[in-house]
Amino acid sequence: MIIFILGILCGIYGTVVIFMTGFLELQNYIWYVFAFVFFALGKLFKLYLNKRIPLWSVVSVYTLATLGILIFIITVVIIRLSLPKNDEPGLDFLIVLGSKPDMEKNGSEAKYRLDKAIEYIEENPYTMLIISGGITRDGKIEAIEMADYLIENGIDRDNILVEIESHNTRENLIYSKALIDKYNEDMKRNTNLIIINDIGPVLEVEDRPQTIGVLTNDFHIFRSMQAAKKIGYTQVFPISARSNKVLYLHMMMRETFAILKYKFLGYI
Repeated sequence: MIIFILGILCGIYGTVVIFMTGFLELQNYIWYVFAFVFFALGKLFKLYLNKRIPLWSVVSVYTLATLGILIFIITVVIIRLSLPKNDEPGLDFLIVLGSKPDMEKNGSEAKYRLDKAIEYIEENPYTMLIISGGITRDGKIEAIEMADYLIENGIDRDNILVEIESHNTRENLIYSKALIDKYNEDMKRNTNLIIINDIGPVLEVEDRPQTIGVLTNDFHIFRSMQAAKKIGYTQVFPISARSNKVLYLHMMMRETFAILKYKFLGYI
């Protein structure tokens, strides 16, 4: 009975997710798959009780299902433990990872990220923003749409750099790092300092390590930070934006699959 109830709950939740986020995203239908799995597990147990299938087949399938649930729970715990307690102040750069620019929608990931960026810049006005995100399937450029939102909400356009080539989290970080390096080179090239010193030669010291923040939704922090460190970021700090409470379970499930994929590909 409990298994069938879980199946019904998955179906109801999947309908809510689709209603809130749209019908075109295939990943939104994963909850219907889970509903089918729970119903299948219940049917399998009934077949065993009717002595139509052996015990070992039921145990095997239930063990796999339990393993999947344990992986999800462990992933959720790891993600929650990775969240920062406080925002690192005075960052040199803050990378805002791209997301679908649907700021008018309820529970928009992009809007949560951008509102957090506005909050951070208000407290740290000398931090340079890097908005990262390429072309979406509907032809919009994530970074441009997100930068427009920031400017409309009072952020100085001179405080924003945009990166428009990336299409996923790893590319966000790779191309943003390249943009920061180019920006630093241009700044050095345009700065002409002449030091007059009659005492002796002046020693040139290395630049201080620059601090970089990665801003994304709370459920996305762990994978983003692990990918950043794998790419070669050193002085990097997580800045966590909140996420929609109703969709949080869905985002966690989606992120579990994404983390497993990144781990398999060696990205984290």
